[in-house]
Amino acid sequence: MFNDSRSRKVVLVAHCLLNQNARIDGCAFFPGAMGEIARVLVDSGVGILQMPCPELECLGLDRSGRIRDGADIGIREALLGDRATACRELAQGVARQCADYRRHGFTVIGAVGNDGSPACGVDISYYLDRASAPGTGAFIMMLREELATAGIDIPFIAVQDHHWETGLERVRALLGRR
Repeated sequence: MFNDSRSRKVVLVAHCLLNQNARIDGCAFFPGAMGEIARVLVDSGVGILQMPCPELECLGLDRSGRIRDGADIGIREALLGDRATACRELAQGVARQCADYRRHGFTVIGAVGNDGSPACGVDISYYLDRASAPGTGAFIMMLREELATAGIDIPFIAVQDHHWETGLERVRALLGRR
């Protein structure tokens, strides 16, 4: 089974790295995908599992789902609060896909998040009261938990839109571990 041309290797990628249109207003740094990072991923021959955008899925394109009683509670806080069930379901879906790939002999080589994101930050998240600060985004935190429950241990790396060159080197290093 699966004895064709596929690489049998998959990398998880934050949705907005391949689709900047999903970003909140004012936060897109590229017209479409993060060009060079997307090219390196495609050219590597590794399958790309584009993770869902929990901010878009749970809060809407304008992120109006973060408003409670007329006040902005913050995206990360909304995803960990009353939108936590929906966010966790997205993380469970990604973990199920990873488990299925592994069950069929594929390698999930790692995950690429977007630092500064309240959902997909790996080392830096966005907090309403502190702006960007050390910490993990809501979705990445839940995804790590779901992968651990499934017995899947993969490296997580991060890129940042405005420091994409550094992120590109991290992506190349991750792909080099294959």
